[in-house]
Amino acid sequence: MSKIEEMLNDKKAEIDELTVPEELEARLNIVLQNKNFNKKKKSTWKTKIAVLAVVFLLATYNMDALAFYGREILGFDSIMNGTLKELNKMGMGQSIDKSYTFTNGIEVTLNGVMIDDNQLLAFYTIENPKGNVEEVNFHSAYMKGALGRHDPESAQGEISGDKSTIKWVGEFEPPNAFERKLTWMFRINTKGKSEEGTISFVLDRDKAMGHTLKSKLNKVIKVDGTDIRFNEINASPTTTVIKGTTRNILELAKDQISGERLFSPNISIQLLANGIEIQQQGSGASTDMNGMKFEARYDALPRDLKKLQLHLVSFGAEHEVNEQIKLNKTSSPTTIQVRGQDITVEKIDEIKGETLVTITTEESVTLTRIYLLADNNRVELTETLNNVYDKKTDGKITNTRTLRFKAIGTELQLDVQRMKYIKAYDEYIDIPIE
Repeated sequence: MSKIEEMLNDKKAEIDELTVPEELEARLNIVLQNKNFNKKKKSTWKTKIAVLAVVFLLATYNMDALAFYGREILGFDSIMNGTLKELNKMGMGQSIDKSYTFTNGIEVTLNGVMIDDNQLLAFYTIENPKGNVEEVNFHSAYMKGALGRHDPESAQGEISGDKSTIKWVGEFEPPNAFERKLTWMFRINTKGKSEEGTISFVLDRDKAMGHTLKSKLNKVIKVDGTDIRFNEINASPTTTVIKGTTRNILELAKDQISGERLFSPNISIQLLANGIEIQQQGSGASTDMNGMKFEARYDALPRDLKKLQLHLVSFGAEHEVNEQIKLNKTSSPTTIQVRGQDITVEKIDEIKGETLVTITTEESVTLTRIYLLADNNRVELTETLNNVYDKKTDGKITNTRTLRFKAIGTELQLDVQRMKYIKAYDEYIDIPIE
C-alpha cells in the first residue's frame, strides 16, 4: 500500500505544478474581448472550438487524476469505517454499478466490491420508488462462483432521509483465488411470495489485496478446566481475524461420555497493537465434527506495527452441573459454592401451595436448568420473579431474584442441572510479527 500511496502523491504533486500555457491564455482573452462576440451566427462555432480546446487540454493534463477518482466507490462514506474509507480513496475498491429490477419496481444495485484474504465486501443499494424501503423484505443469499458458494457473514446499512433508499455494506466469505466470475444471488419476499434476482460480475484480481500478516499461533491458555487454543491469525487490509477452539473432537466425545459438557462459550478477547486496543468488529462460535470453534474479528492492523498481543479478558460458558442444594426453611441466609460460584439462599416462602426460593448470585451467573426436589418429587421451575441488581463497593454486581415452583414439601432441594457463568482473567499472548 505504501508504494501505491507514494505513486499517487507523486502524481498529485505533478498535477499541482501544471499551468495553462501563457499563449493559450492570451488567445482566450482575445476571443472573449472580441467586439463581434455577440454576433451569434458568425462566432458561435469559434466559441465552441475554444471551449472544446480548453476541455481537451484540462482533460489531457488531469487524465490520471480523473481515472483515479473514477475508481472510488461513491456514496458509502457514512457507513464505511476509517480503514475502508482510506482503502477506497486509494482506489482499492472495484466499481460494478450493475442493477436488477424486480417486477414490483424494487431496484437493487451492486455499486462495488472490495476483496482480500479475509472477506469480500459488497457495497449495494436497494431503492423502493413507490414507498418505504424499510418495508422491503430483502434477503442477500450468497455469492456463487465456479468453485462453490460464498455465504454472507454480516451487513450494516443506512437509510436515506426520505426512506426510499438504503445503502448496505455486506461481508461475504472470500472467493477462491482462482475464481473470477461471481453471481450475487438475492431475493425479496412480498405478500407471501418470493422473487429471486441475480447480478453477475467479473472480479478485477488486480484489486485483490491479499493479507498483511498470516501466522499459525498454536498458543493455549488454561481456564476453568478448559484449554482455549488460539490457532491462527489472518490480518488483511480490511480486517483482522483470530481463530481458535475450546474443544476438539476427542474432548467433545469424552464430555458426552462423562456427562461433563460445555455449552456456548463466551470469550472476551482484546487485540493490542503497540499497546493500543484494536476495535473489535464481531465474534462468533460454532460446533461441528471438528470441535467447538470460535472466531473474533477486529479492525485492520496499523502500518507501523511493532508489538502485537492477545489479552484474554474473560471466559464464560454454560456447564453441566448436576448438583443438589439442600434447603432449610428456618435458617438465615446461607451461601454455598457450585462450580466455584457463590449461590446465597436468602429465604424460602410457602404461599398457596407454592414454594418461592429467593437467591443471590453474581450478575453473570445464570441457572439455566433448575428444578425443585420436594420430598423427592422433581418440579419444574414456573418462572423467575423480581430481578434486582446491586452494585457493590468492589465493583461487582449481584442479582437477587425469586424462583417460583408449583409445589411444597417437607424436604426441599434445588436440583441445578446446568448453569452459566463468566470468570475474569488477565492473560496475555505475544504474537510474532516477523
